[in-house]
Amino acid sequence: MSDQDPKDGPRLDADLRGGTYRGWARVGVCLMGLSLALWVALPVVPFLPLSTAQKGGVATGLIVVAEIAFWGGAVMAGPTAARRMRSWWRSSSKVDSN
Repeated sequence: MSDQDPKDGPRLDADLRGGTYRGWARVGVCLMGLSLALWVALPVVPFLPLSTAQKGGVATGLIVVAEIAFWGGAVMAGPTAARRMRSWWRSSSKVDSN
């Protein structure tokens, strides 16, 4: 049995390349999910037992971290995942506008 695949070159190298990309894509999708969780947590901030200034700081921090997580996740997930998510958003906005 040969360790050379005629289509892709060495099997091990092809498997590692694909596995590495899929791993980064999963991390990217997880970061985008974290971003969603942070945005969902934002409306809770006014009810925390903090001063107004502290609430503003927590809210600002949540927004900044959520944006960084989303865009970092989008970069890691790649353009295919970004296109797929964009198509989901567009289809849901068309349904909402009717």
